[in-house]
Amino acid sequence: MYQLLYLLRDVIQLRRGPQDAPYSPRLLVGLCAASLLLQWAIARALNIEGETLGAGIFALTFNLGVLFVLLNLRKLSSRFVQAALTLLGCAILFQLLSLPIVLLAGGHPPASPDHLTPVQALLGLVSLPIVLWKLIVDAHILRHSLDLPFMSGLVIAVCWIIAELVLGAALGGAQAAA
Repeated sequence: MYQLLYLLRDVIQLRRGPQDAPYSPRLLVGLCAASLLLQWAIARALNIEGETLGAGIFALTFNLGVLFVLLNLRKLSSRFVQAALTLLGCAILFQLLSLPIVLLAGGHPPASPDHLTPVQALLGLVSLPIVLWKLIVDAHILRHSLDLPFMSGLVIAVCWIIAELVLGAALGGAQAAA
């Protein structure tokens, strides 16, 4: 367990890559369960109602599916477990790192920018470096996993985040309408 934490620490410091992760499908399943459990616990702590488990499963499936498709397009599908372990493990670390900010902000986004409190605006600015750091780490992982230059990994990471946000908003809007 400590070896995985040391590996993830080195990855978020851009010292190592997914190629250094163990090939362990069981560990990947465990990280998937840990990710869902963490999302559920955060939703409970913030009193967020709704289908948080379903949304978490959907997001996890989407992210693992996109990674699988990208690796298959590059004919590097043998790297899936290591790349998924690294991406998911780093995502959990960044989620834990941003947890105090989310808890201070209250967890519920305001209905419109007009309802944004000064504290929420400040916390949004504080969280920006964490978001940018995660984006760089994701690009670093994708670069190594897909054998691409860093800028290509960065473009893929940005497009991936945009796609996830758009899809989440579309599904969230569909759930609100139902």
